[in-house]
Amino acid sequence: MSSWFTYTDEIGPEKILYVYDPEVGMKGIIVIDTWSLGGAGGGTRMLPDITTGEMFGLARAMTYKFAMLDLPVGGSKSGIWADPSLPPEKKEAILRAYGRALKPLLEAGVTVGPDMGIDSRDVDAICRGAGVESKISGLSLQEKDGEPMENHATGYGVVAAAQAACEFSGIDIRGASVALEGFGKAGGGVARYIAEAGAKLVAVSTVGGAIYNENGLDVNKLLADRRGKGDSAVTEYPDARKIKPAELFLLPVDVLVPGARPSVINEKNAKKIKAKVISSIANNPITAGAHEILFTRKIQVVPDFISNAGGVMVAVVDVLGGTVDDLFKALREVIPLNVKETLTGAREEKIPPMMLAVKQVRDKIIKQRRREVETPSFEELIAMLKKRLKI
Repeated sequence: MSSWFTYTDEIGPEKILYVYDPEVGMKGIIVIDTWSLGGAGGGTRMLPDITTGEMFGLARAMTYKFAMLDLPVGGSKSGIWADPSLPPEKKEAILRAYGRALKPLLEAGVTVGPDMGIDSRDVDAICRGAGVESKISGLSLQEKDGEPMENHATGYGVVAAAQAACEFSGIDIRGASVALEGFGKAGGGVARYIAEAGAKLVAVSTVGGAIYNENGLDVNKLLADRRGKGDSAVTEYPDARKIKPAELFLLPVDVLVPGARPSVINEKNAKKIKAKVISSIANNPITAGAHEILFTRKIQVVPDFISNAGGVMVAVVDVLGGTVDDLFKALREVIPLNVKETLTGAREEKIPPMMLAVKQVRDKIIKQRRREVETPSFEELIAMLKKRLKI
């Protein structure tokens, strides 16, 4: 846990708070990247090996996602150092203790949501511990095929971004080969909508291992098996060759989908990437140096805070009183448009798409903070968003 001042820049982070409850052994952190815009929000992650740097990067990604949607809200990220598979009573105690520690922040307008190791029920436990009402309601709690709407939205958005990038590159998504890192909540959504788009999932990985079949994997079987077998649905899949998880990034595929942890594509492997398009589920899966290398090699990389904005879109459409149909319509229209504008601008300015997108959102955030642009009232914001999303 190094000094948080090493992460500061012209945007933030405005606050990094470590919390501890010796009675139940809760050790947690919250990073508030930007709060001065009018509130802050982001998911909560429970894993034994989170880091301050990781939490900062994820909070910054949330800031960028909100900015891409023209929302005057800052990004934050919460983390708890613990195994998410703890016995229910132990996990509940830790979550409640975490909520008690964050009570002043939650009462002041910071919101928390699900992320790795945390679901909507866990968020409810955090809020019960703080004595505040959970903001998760309505649309985000609806299910489709037994999966929360957020999982569908994130997966659908990643695929919509991939399809737009493929079109930009002259690739037909129908028949395109796809390698997917991660087969959890959002990864399952990507697999489902990749298949619906007519693409071919040829490789997938979990924490247990990875498999590859150049002729394609049976997505329906994998999804069905995952419900009962979890991660072993992949490792026990019969008609595929087992590979090392790191090999997945180097396969000869059209589309690569990083879906787990940060910096998996870096200066060490970026020159070996064979994919033509990268559309990410994960936040910050590509290092800055790797972005430069990939751009030089003419690999189209969708900035991750554009491709994986589906979860944020659920919350936005929920606040607007929209329906499931409104959500998918918004995803179809907003994400591909942002992808095409960013890739086109990057080509014209001869800089990586991530660099362009970051510059654009930073300029927007700084102008909002300096009040160089008028921040709309809540009612005006709702009207603007409804018009933009056609709800």
